[in-house]
Amino acid sequence: MNSEIIKNNIFKYNFIKKFVNGRIFDHQQNVFTAYTSAKILLENNVSEVYSSNTLNSKKKDLRKYNEKLEIDFNIENIKNCENYFDSIISFENINKKNYSENIENYFLCLKEKGILIISVLNNKQNEKNINKFTLDELNKLINLKFKILEVYSQRFIEKSINKQNEIIFKKIRKFLAFILIKIDKNRLLYIKYFQKNISKFDSFNENIKKISDEDYIPIKYNKNNKPMYLILVCEKIEQLHIKTDLINKHRKEKE
Repeated sequence: MNSEIIKNNIFKYNFIKKFVNGRIFDHQQNVFTAYTSAKILLENNVSEVYSSNTLNSKKKDLRKYNEKLEIDFNIENIKNCENYFDSIISFENINKKNYSENIENYFLCLKEKGILIISVLNNKQNEKNINKFTLDELNKLINLKFKILEVYSQRFIEKSINKQNEIIFKKIRKFLAFILIKIDKNRLLYIKYFQKNISKFDSFNENIKKISDEDYIPIKYNKNNKPMYLILVCEKIEQLHIKTDLINKHRKEKE
């Protein structure tokens, strides 16, 4: 799995753990990161972390502390998860084909006023990409079932930008190599004057390509910024309020 994605998620889990407690469902597509995320969540007021790649699956992985404060792993068979979880976490699972099913499942399985935390790729350039959303799109998709409490941004520096810098460095180095071959066939000039500087040049290039840890830390959303990820902290709307909203919506449509 891409180390950048793993690092993204570690910072996300460390950031969002303050919003969740009790019994958690972690909608995980990758079983290899489930232990790490559960360990982070259990450091807070979380008692149990369930995970699987779909809520529809009756069998779910369960991690929780035992009496020795070690993390136990079991596979639990949950026949009915309606109103079962205090919080649900879903990072990059929702797209424009499956959002309806996922949002409905999150709503059914959360307790009243339960917390849903979702992260999606931000559609900052209005691309036709099923995995990317604008904040307005997300709000329209979930506003009848969830109230958005907080919105955060994550990652502003993209590897594509660093890639452009890397290409420039490679072109400069290639040009210098071409000149040296012409005038320094025995490599004497290179060894005496250029070798150390080229090594420093390579080191500088590597540092340019790195993305600082600060950019992985989520911050409050600002509409003037264009982050790679949007993180939404949402609260399940009570059933009575949903019925009232639907009645009002039908009234407006008739008018």
